[in-house]
Amino acid sequence: MCEEKGIRQMVDEDIARSQALWTEYSYDKEKMAELFRELLSRYDEKIEGFHEDLWVIQNRESSADTAAIYRHNIRLLLERLEGFRENGYTNEGLLEYYIRKEQRQIDLTANFTSVRLAFGMRRMMPLEKEEIMERLDEMEEICALPVPKGKKWEMLRGHLVWLSGKDVETALQILPLFFRINDMITQRMEDD
Repeated sequence: MCEEKGIRQMVDEDIARSQALWTEYSYDKEKMAELFRELLSRYDEKIEGFHEDLWVIQNRESSADTAAIYRHNIRLLLERLEGFRENGYTNEGLLEYYIRKEQRQIDLTANFTSVRLAFGMRRMMPLEKEEIMERLDEMEEICALPVPKGKKWEMLRGHLVWLSGKDVETALQILPLFFRINDMITQRMEDD
C-alpha cells in the first residue's frame, strides 16, 4: 500500500512539474532534454509501453529540430503518465485503456480542410507531405463529383490501397474522409 501511495504521489507531482516546465520552457532544448531523460529513466520500467513510438534524435538534427523532437516525445510521455493515472496507477488493463482512448480520438467529422491543416503542421519529409496533399486534392475532387456513391467508391478505391501503406497516424487522419462520399451530396443539397 505504501508503494502504491508512493507511485501515485510521484506520478501526480511529475505531471504537475512537467506541465509547469512545458509552459515555461517548451522551446528550451536543454530543459526539454533533461525532462525527457528524467521521465524516461523514472518510468520506463514502471509503466508498460512507456518508451514505445518515441522519435529518435540523430546527431545531424538542427537545434530547432532536436527541440521539436523532445517536445513530441515529452508530449507522448505526459499522455502516458496521465493515462497511467486515469487507469488507476496500474499497468493492469493499461493496453486496453490506451486502445479505448485511441478509438475515441478518431475524428469522424474531419473534413478535407482540417486534415490538410493537420498535415501542414506535422513534422514529416517534404516529399511525403506533398504526396499526401496531392492525394487529398484528388480525393476531394472525387467526393465532390455529381455521381452516385458507388461510382465514387470505385474511383476512391486506389486511394484506400495507397493509404494502407502509410503509418497508422496518417491512415487514421485520412480514413474518416472516405465517409465524405455521402456528405458532399448532402451538403450541396442543403446549400442550394
